[in-house]
Amino acid sequence: MMNKIFHSAWCLTVMYLTMLILVSTTITVYASVPCCNGTVSGNNQTYRLEHSTVVEPVKINSYKKVVETHYVEEEITTYQTVWETQQRERRYTVARNVPETSMKERRYTVNRPVEETEYRDTSYYVTRLVPETTEREERYLVSKQVYETQEREILETRRIPVQETTLQERTYTVNRPVTNYVEQTVDRGTYVDSVQVKPGKTYTRLAWQRAQYYDPATGTTHWRLPGFYWTEMAGPSRYEVNKVYQPNYVTQTVPITSIVREQRAEQIPVTRTTFHEEQIVRTEQVQVPKTVQEEVVRKIPTTTYKEVVEKVEQKTPVTVQRMISEERVENVPVTTYKTVTEERVEPYEVKVAKVVPVTKIVRKPVTYEKWVPYTYTIERKRTVVNRIPIDSAGVTILSPITEYPITAPPEEKENPQNDPAEKIPTLKP
Repeated sequence: MMNKIFHSAWCLTVMYLTMLILVSTTITVYASVPCCNGTVSGNNQTYRLEHSTVVEPVKINSYKKVVETHYVEEEITTYQTVWETQQRERRYTVARNVPETSMKERRYTVNRPVEETEYRDTSYYVTRLVPETTEREERYLVSKQVYETQEREILETRRIPVQETTLQERTYTVNRPVTNYVEQTVDRGTYVDSVQVKPGKTYTRLAWQRAQYYDPATGTTHWRLPGFYWTEMAGPSRYEVNKVYQPNYVTQTVPITSIVREQRAEQIPVTRTTFHEEQIVRTEQVQVPKTVQEEVVRKIPTTTYKEVVEKVEQKTPVTVQRMISEERVENVPVTTYKTVTEERVEPYEVKVAKVVPVTKIVRKPVTYEKWVPYTYTIERKRTVVNRIPIDSAGVTILSPITEYPITAPPEEKENPQNDPAEKIPTLKP
């Protein structure tokens, strides 16, 4: 802030000194010009003054602003994306069914028919008459045994083994792999170069401005005097290259394998032995003794019979069928399924983005401003006064002519900004 105040004070001082020099030069020139009343007298001679305008070239030294660009080598580091292929391993667990066959001991009971011959006691009682002789007449009943052949039905019950084969349903669980495809969105973006423009640094300096209309409140122009005014200046813009991540969303299908338990049923033949009871009726001829009573009339001596009961022992063979229970042991093969989990390794390739720094030398343009002196020629008009000697009658006398140049007031500089006195140091960008 102090530098700006000092700079502005110095510029105002230079401007006022320049104006004072111009005013004093103009007053001096006009004071040295002789009176322009048509005639002058001097050294006992009368002269007639004749004015003429002479145009002569004038060389003016000035300064112009030249912008030079130099290139400075600067080392910059950029980052480049490099794709590398890496080998990776994917581990996953697979469940599979392993059949195992084992012998299982199965015990069951079997009823086996056995025929046995038994002797049943078929003893019977026989009444035998013992005769007695008496002398009297008596009537008595005589029991006479008569054998009759009769048919008798014998009911026998037999158990006949019957083997039946039936299908028995068995339910078991099977692990079945099921592969589903799921869509996933993956970002395959990369880093790209993005050019950003950064405006130059804005600064304020005193600059020469011509007379114009300007209203700082409303922005409209109004008349104001030429001179130095604070002017907003801007340096050159700068370009920067930055790495910007640009996303790239890609939809891909990923297989996912899962284990699904599935219930299955199968029919297994099972042999079962059952016993069917069957009743058999058989006819058998049997000799049955029958006692027949007769009335006998006797006179004495009369033989009477006394009944004597005697037991006749008799054993009859009878075939009897009975069931004998036997326990049998049988080895039956049984197949079971065991789920075994094993880990598998699957190699696959993966592309990995790696950011690698790249160093390179860039020529960066740097702009410098400097003032260069140059000379240009302009045509300047000036008035020349010639003194022509005349006599008292006003006739021209041939004599040397003396010229009195009249210097014109200084003209306004066409390019005051290029005046060395008004040169203002500029800041480098």
